[in-house]
Amino acid sequence: MVGIGAQDDFAYAERFVDQTGTTFPMLWSDSNQSWRHFDVGRNSSVRLLDRDGNLADDSPGSFNPSSLNDQLAAVT
Repeated sequence: MVGIGAQDDFAYAERFVDQTGTTFPMLWSDSNQSWRHFDVGRNSSVRLLDRDGNLADDSPGSFNPSSLNDQLAAVT
């Protein structure tokens, strides 16, 4: 699993990781191109892709971290 930060600035992304205790790798894209590619409109959106790169789950609103393990199990 990889997170992609592309909003605000890099310092904000670093604070997000620190405040949320994120343990998976986070990538930074200041161009917002990655968000446009996956049609992400706001923070806390989740686009879960299967191993072939197909969209397996879409949570465009508030992300529920407690359901992440279930979602990951469904695509692995």
